[in-house]
Amino acid sequence: MLITVAVPTHNRPRLLREALASIAAQTHPEWEVVVVDDGSAPPVLESTLRELLGERFALVRHDQAQGIAGAKNAGVAAARGEVVLHLDDDDLLAPTALAQIAAAYARHPGLQCLFINVEPFGANAPGTADNQSHAVSRLLERAQRTTDHGVAFFDRRLFAALLKSVPMAMQRPAARKTLWDRVGPLRRDSYLPEPEWAMKSALLCEPALLLQHAYLARMDGQNNVSVPAQKARHMLAAVDIRKILLAWIAGNPELAGHAVEVRHSLAGVYFNQAYHHQRSGHCRAAWQPLFASFATHPQWYSLRFALRLLASCISRRKAD
Repeated sequence: MLITVAVPTHNRPRLLREALASIAAQTHPEWEVVVVDDGSAPPVLESTLRELLGERFALVRHDQAQGIAGAKNAGVAAARGEVVLHLDDDDLLAPTALAQIAAAYARHPGLQCLFINVEPFGANAPGTADNQSHAVSRLLERAQRTTDHGVAFFDRRLFAALLKSVPMAMQRPAARKTLWDRVGPLRRDSYLPEPEWAMKSALLCEPALLLQHAYLARMDGQNNVSVPAQKARHMLAAVDIRKILLAWIAGNPELAGHAVEVRHSLAGVYFNQAYHHQRSGHCRAAWQPLFASFATHPQWYSLRFALRLLASCISRRKAD
């Protein structure tokens, strides 16, 4: 089985060499690499890639950076492999990663998507590793059907579980090229394109998870966004994803039965926004998402919270 590893990169030549070296060290013999140079200055050179990979690569260049989603989409489009996965330019693959992926597909010919469990490394890895381990455990409790040769198989409960949380492992798919085409490209204007893709894939097939930590994710403080700002962005992105899912489901009549659970999830995200604003002392900002939550899926707890919010706003106004 030919497996394509698509590597988007932008201005990280040293880390890119490490990522590519981890591919060249794979025990599985059938692989190719598509490097998508997303506007690097200076650009990635073919001679550098040839030194590391021989002739088993293709180089796609973007003169103007298109962002991570656009670069990943270009990698899928150029892939010749039956299975395609992405490797970020600052991450690594364990030496047996591709061999384990190929073995899972060989044992289960009907498999369409195999997510790869993640092992964080670097200065900020310990906390992330604990959080992700708990997140994967909760996901398995909610949606696992069976396990075979180190691969966990899910049932249709997976979509509902992903609406609650998308662990890092479920953002690292090694999927058949045909499924990439069915799900469609990563949305370039999405703040969280990988979780959105995972949810869509769970609607179209029954994915599996390679339990071995075969994808090594670098955690060295690359993200400079503050925690409060990141939380706010994630909540906005969660609303956006669920709206997109509702539109996507509407265009696929066979998926209509999932619309209700998405609306319920959207109402919950709106409510969480309102609660976050109230806890942060922004009473006025809490009203809009609270109204949106009640309009999307009316619940008594929204009315109870509205009374608490009103009391909080009055109290703050008197204090001022």
